[in-house]
Amino acid sequence: MCRFFLTGVVALFFAAVAHAQSVRWQPGDASMLNVATLVFENCAPDGDPSLPSVPGVTFTFVGQTESVNIVNTRATRTVLLSYLIRARQNGPVQIPAFTVKTDKGLLRVDAYTATPPVAQAQLDSVATSKLVPERTSVWAGEVFGLNYELSASRRTNPQISPTFDWNAAPLVAEDWSKPEVTETMVGGERRLNVVFRTRVVAKTANTLKLEAASHLLSIQTGTYGFGIISQPRMEQVSVTSDQPTLEVRALPTAPAGFSGAVGQFKLTSKIVPEKAAVGEPITWTLELAGTGNWPDIAGLPAREVSNDFRVVQPKAKRTPAEGKLFDVTLIEDVVLMPTKAGTYTLGPLSFVFFDPKTGTYVTRWTERRTVTVSAPVEAKASGPAEAKRVAPEDAAAAAEHRPPAPAATPAGIPRDPLPGTAAVSAPMSGWALVFNLVLPFATLAAFWVWLAVRRAVQTDPVRPRREARDRLAKTLHHLATASDAERPGLLRAWQKDAAILWQVHFAAPRPEDFFDVATASVRSREIPRAAAPASAWATLWAEADRALYGAQAPLPPDWVARAQEALAAAVVPGFRPTRLFLPQNLWPFAAMLMVGLVSVATILHAAVADPAGAYARGDFTAAESAWRQRLKAAPTDWIARHNLSLALAQQERAPEAAAQATAALVQHPTDPAVRWHFAYAAEKAGVVAAPLSGFVTPGPLQSLARLASPAQWQVALIGAAWLAAGGLGHLFFNAYRGRRRGRALIAGLAIAAGVALAGSALSAIASYGVAARADAVIVARAGTLRSIPTEADTTQKTSPLAAGAMAIADKSFLGGNWTRLRFQNGQTGWVRKEDIVPLWK
Repeated sequence: MCRFFLTGVVALFFAAVAHAQSVRWQPGDASMLNVATLVFENCAPDGDPSLPSVPGVTFTFVGQTESVNIVNTRATRTVLLSYLIRARQNGPVQIPAFTVKTDKGLLRVDAYTATPPVAQAQLDSVATSKLVPERTSVWAGEVFGLNYELSASRRTNPQISPTFDWNAAPLVAEDWSKPEVTETMVGGERRLNVVFRTRVVAKTANTLKLEAASHLLSIQTGTYGFGIISQPRMEQVSVTSDQPTLEVRALPTAPAGFSGAVGQFKLTSKIVPEKAAVGEPITWTLELAGTGNWPDIAGLPAREVSNDFRVVQPKAKRTPAEGKLFDVTLIEDVVLMPTKAGTYTLGPLSFVFFDPKTGTYVTRWTERRTVTVSAPVEAKASGPAEAKRVAPEDAAAAAEHRPPAPAATPAGIPRDPLPGTAAVSAPMSGWALVFNLVLPFATLAAFWVWLAVRRAVQTDPVRPRREARDRLAKTLHHLATASDAERPGLLRAWQKDAAILWQVHFAAPRPEDFFDVATASVRSREIPRAAAPASAWATLWAEADRALYGAQAPLPPDWVARAQEALAAAVVPGFRPTRLFLPQNLWPFAAMLMVGLVSVATILHAAVADPAGAYARGDFTAAESAWRQRLKAAPTDWIARHNLSLALAQQERAPEAAAQATAALVQHPTDPAVRWHFAYAAEKAGVVAAPLSGFVTPGPLQSLARLASPAQWQVALIGAAWLAAGGLGHLFFNAYRGRRRGRALIAGLAIAAGVALAGSALSAIASYGVAARADAVIVARAGTLRSIPTEADTTQKTSPLAAGAMAIADKSFLGGNWTRLRFQNGQTGWVRKEDIVPLWK
């Protein structure tokens, strides 16, 4: 009996012990945010517990405490492990069931829902964070900014970590910037604001929900101790950001040559040197730089060269900006070793990319470069004087610091035959020009007056009466010789026109109606004068009625004579020229003219609408088109020239920009902005017009010349001539009227001033050289100078034409599509109109 009792007690004891061993989750201290506690009762963890993996959740061990409670002689040992739970999304965290290893064996931990011990609203009052994309709708491959913003209450004395957790996938992102810390007042509470910045790229079109960022910071939740020995109680809290949605749009249908580059890029090509001998290295450097999706850009466009070169192509050098993933410069140097003498053309090359700012595909072209290879040069025998070969790298470095060189004059080609006579057409005189300008407007005025006169005559209310009087005279002339059969018709015609003449508007007028009209005629100037008695017309009307409708009542023999006398006495007012200026006759045509002018002005305004606004928006193509329209109307608008050069420079069209900048400098050299941009454009193009090469770094003569344009210096030269002539005339006058030293001194000063001004003007005009000619042009794009104006004849002689060359345009062909250039060395040749820029016209 005792044995069974002891066995039962032991069994109950072990059952109680076994029941007391458990592991469970419980909420953490109410003063600690986002903390859950793993409780071990009557057991202890065997090593670090292996917690389950929960997507988007991180467990951070905070601390461990142990305690023993004795209740009714029963001891309970408890081990508490506290974990900070950080989740990418706000709200409860579902922790699945798992098994933990303890000193009593494996124990099961039931599933648990970890709810923050404080409400979310209270957590938001302590700290909040959010992800702020630069735009919520972007193109695939577009680089755009992304900010992470954290705001924490200053009253909690937050200690913010300089790093945070964020999974960028599926985006490609740069490293986050250093935190930018500011303080603001929100609702009467001071808050600490921290901003981190980065740039990202979405590769494929889709609608993305960004991953939330999780930031761990320490906040003060209370104090330890009392009085002067108290210390702040700091607890860790995990702040989870929102998850903004991003729309990634697919790119439009791509053109040929598009390799996937999205952004803004600049493609440049350099060749050093452009003149070499056989066997000397030529370095062709291609550089692609800009901001875009560089991780997806494979490399530079392929280059083609003649088989007369041996090619050494090293690997391209990719250099990102410091700390930047999407700002990269890609440089590739190809060393060409010529094996034959000749002239070779390298390029142009194109690079197609998608510009997300404009939503269009853009093609960047490099300049076509010409390389001249001469026969090999034999080295001299002496050592020190022996020419040294320059390495490609050194040549490229030297080219970087080389000032713009004057454009080369084209090589000689057969010139045009001379004409049979020496006579040439003289320029149009000033009066002839004024006459030709005034003639169209004079013709327009005459045409306008003719239209007004014609309308005034047609709308004259007395015109029907004058025409009726003319018809009456013809009718009476026919009645004098008419037969009896013709007489009735003529009498009816007479009555009809007589009623019109006297303004009798009745369908069947009576003789007494003429007396009523005669009474009104005294007060009116628009009807026959009272000199013609109404009684005579009434009698004539009555006799005509009896002859037409009476029974055998013949027309009196003297009726025609009396009718002619009455008609002669009926004087109708003639056309008054003052009616020409009535609004109904003149203003309709004025209104038509005004409407036409307004329409033309509207069309012109639409064509040149706000180029500055288009330039500010980055639409450089529209700005270029608008400024070109302005130059068509006013070729000497130097502001439009300068602005057009800026728009071309923005599009990486350096030679064209330099040509327009040259025209702006020649037209208005006193403006500092024009001077600066001229030097800048020349440096970017690498060449400058030979006559103006001294204006890049001006000397004394160029500094003098820049004080005025060539046209203004010509006016100054004319003024100098008048001044000198006036001084001489004063000397002559002084000689005839008696010599006086004062007069002679004034005359001498005038002559000296005139000579000095003339010398300055001549020197300044000479400094401009060919650019001072009204028919001067500059080559905007490298091309070919042809001996005849056609591209169809492949047997003609041609010569390369360098950008920046300046010449005189002396002939045109095919409506101006071809222009003949004459250079200072006498060389002539034909180029297409679009390859040159006139400086003045």
